[in-house]
Amino acid sequence: MKLLYAYLRNYSWLVALALALATINQVFSLLDPLIFRHVIDQYATRFQEYTTAEFFTGVSLLLGAAVGVAFISRVAKNFQDYYINVITQRLGAQLYSDGIRHSLQLPYSVFEDQRSGETLGKLQKVRTDVEKLIATAINVLFTSLVGIIFVMAYAFSVHWLIAPVYFLTVPILGVLSSVLSRRIKQIQKVIVRETTALAGSTTESLRNIELVKGLGLAQQEIDRLNRTTGKILSLELKKVRYLRSLSFIQGTSVNFLRTCIMFLMLYLIYTRAITVGQFFSLFIYSFFIFGPLQELGNIINVYRETEASLNMYQEILRIPAEPRPARPAPLHDLRTLGFEHVTFQHQSASSPAVSDISFKVQRGETIAFVGPSGAGKTTLVKLLVGLYQP
Repeated sequence: MKLLYAYLRNYSWLVALALALATINQVFSLLDPLIFRHVIDQYATRFQEYTTAEFFTGVSLLLGAAVGVAFISRVAKNFQDYYINVITQRLGAQLYSDGIRHSLQLPYSVFEDQRSGETLGKLQKVRTDVEKLIATAINVLFTSLVGIIFVMAYAFSVHWLIAPVYFLTVPILGVLSSVLSRRIKQIQKVIVRETTALAGSTTESLRNIELVKGLGLAQQEIDRLNRTTGKILSLELKKVRYLRSLSFIQGTSVNFLRTCIMFLMLYLIYTRAITVGQFFSLFIYSFFIFGPLQELGNIINVYRETEASLNMYQEILRIPAEPRPARPAPLHDLRTLGFEHVTFQHQSASSPAVSDISFKVQRGETIAFVGPSGAGKTTLVKLLVGLYQP
């Protein structure tokens, strides 16, 4: 995740603006239950104390305030979504372009050991996963944090005992989710690896379709790709089972904790420590707190997917680029080309593909490399055009 943070620093002002708008959106949306509390405590339960004019004037002002805060919240939400899209699209495009640039600078031998399309699949995967994570982190995680802080402060102002009870629910659910999500991380790593391999195999088969058809290997390729697809499907279903278990345990825990808080607030009403309006406002606030907490399973899943994709992306970036000479000699009129005792061995080979090759050819001359299959003719041509370094 350090790599993602390094990229986010380039858009720090946009991130700060999106977070500020998310704060405004959440705070003003949380003011609505507070206004509802005053409607109940000052007018709905004490209507007999007011004249008709006083009652409708007071209620109209409070309802107008509710409309105003809702309008501000919606405006902030629209701008928040816009800037989040700007961040995700720009950062995703930068990740993708940096990955493409580095991939094109890699030695040719790196691509020989990979299937066509495998690297591209990794780059596309990390782009979509990072965009999804950033949007989820701001729209769900950060707004939930703002809501928790707001509700904690309000609950403490209502009664000191309610705030710590609310606060205890967060670490309990956080620890529970962290423990249960470790297995999901391991499964997701395997899924990403197998999915990129499948994409590479499919692209390779389609790119060499004439060879597959000519040798009658179509059914063999279909069976191989189906086996890989079945393996990925079984892993996905296994991950779904873990996610459903996580969601079930989280949902049950949330309902239990919420019921405990409800019992506490009803007891405080019985002892006249809080009013009915305060009870209803805290009851509504519980949806702001526990609703996002029930989405922790999905958030963890998005985080683990992005983490696995970024690990694959970093593996690409760790491969050293092809060295380039610091002071390349300029090529003028090329009249002579030759090798002097050139030897080359592939990384996975136990013996050299070509050994002690020497020749010299003048402009206008024709030279032929002749030998049986596996003698190193193709390797020699690739050495000539600079794909291999002797």
